[in-house]
Amino acid sequence: MNAVRIWSQRTVRVLAFAAAAGIVLAGDAAAQDVRQAGIDEATSEATYYGAVQNVLTRNCVGCHSANAAALGGITPPMELTSYEMARRWSSRIATAVKNNYMPPWDADVQHQGTFKDERYISDEDKQILISWAEAGAPMGDPSEAEAVVSSADVVTRTAEVAPDGSLWRAGVPDVTFGFQEPVLVCEEVEDWQPRLPMQVVDGEIAEPRWIRSMEINTGPSVHHTVSSHLGVGVPGRGPFEFPEGWGILLTEDPYVSISMHYHKEAGPGTAVLDDTRGGMKFYQNGDVIDHVVETNLQGFMNFTIPAGDPNYAVYNETHFDEDIYLLSMGPHAHYRGKAVKLELKRPDSPFRETLLWIPDYDFNWQFQYELKEPYLIPAGSTMYITWWFDNSADNPYNPDPTVEVSGGPATTDEMANARIYFARTNPLGLVVGGDVPEEILERGRAAEDRARSRAIGWERASQSCGVSIASRSR
Repeated sequence: MNAVRIWSQRTVRVLAFAAAAGIVLAGDAAAQDVRQAGIDEATSEATYYGAVQNVLTRNCVGCHSANAAALGGITPPMELTSYEMARRWSSRIATAVKNNYMPPWDADVQHQGTFKDERYISDEDKQILISWAEAGAPMGDPSEAEAVVSSADVVTRTAEVAPDGSLWRAGVPDVTFGFQEPVLVCEEVEDWQPRLPMQVVDGEIAEPRWIRSMEINTGPSVHHTVSSHLGVGVPGRGPFEFPEGWGILLTEDPYVSISMHYHKEAGPGTAVLDDTRGGMKFYQNGDVIDHVVETNLQGFMNFTIPAGDPNYAVYNETHFDEDIYLLSMGPHAHYRGKAVKLELKRPDSPFRETLLWIPDYDFNWQFQYELKEPYLIPAGSTMYITWWFDNSADNPYNPDPTVEVSGGPATTDEMANARIYFARTNPLGLVVGGDVPEEILERGRAAEDRARSRAIGWERASQSCGVSIASRSR
């Protein structure tokens, strides 16, 4: 395994970029001045009804509202749908956007327009919120309020109520998975990330089924979840739904597990029971499946990060022997994860293109970056994954910078994963309810066997809820 320090190399690149940027800015100073003047004009007299309400609706109320989705994580501590509520939190809002802590979205700005449900905030919107807070959060004239922009679909979508009272935004599941019994999150726990098995608790799987959508319905003190069968759940996220005619084959004997991230205050009386559920909606008989969706963890654990190393690099690669459509990418590391880049080298090009660049990876936010359109990767291509880790005392997440850290299942170990969802390109025209080709069945069963064989060690490494590791506050 090759691993190198890249600090000096990165420094050179940053300086070179800064020099080039200086030339561009010097040649385009007039345009920059015009743009800045527009921002200054928009923010000089920012009021809630004049501009702030629309900015909050565009960027914040998808999570910060009474109807926010808590499908994968903690419900936000405040609503921002009225002047009274927004004014109360104006200083915290300004600090959060100034420090780029909110809205949470790790993908670099170069990817803007690429992924579903992006959470980029413009410089102008950011400055409006900061200027409004600095001016004392003035209300403005309600009669002069702009027409409020439409908020995200996840806010307006009406959830269906299951017989047990649970809410499901993709509709009441055809099958529901849950824990054998509710999970105790102990009093002493502040931060805990176990990987737990799930079983069918409602419905049945008597034969292979085609998954149309997946959804996670969390219990208390859950920050986020990750599951190969149920997708990724983060605060405010909606269901994981495939395009029409695309679906995952669920075998008759699936192994379903979920990685939980619990976060709460530690101390007497703080223990909670969690009964997180996962639901699936299936295609119905007569529907047609053209593309079989598969997943590849692209996991790599054969590495050791030296004690105190602030910028250790780990490399992995995946070669594609046939044409595929890429649907999504989900990098995953633990407390020492610092940055990650996924690149693609096509067989007809000497260059690598960047598929995903996360310059400031945050373990607290686990995203599965779904492409707006399936992306063709031709046969003969190679995907290169580079992770950088910070095992120094300067990393506020680091449990212990004095020890070496190897790849492993425990949260205090490390991972260098980059899960992708993909499908082969040839349309199959499979009719749901008919026979499933044996080759597809065997691929599905082999994937379940691999998951089952890996799971025992991971589950054993994450059963104790007595370890407390303080999360970084920004």
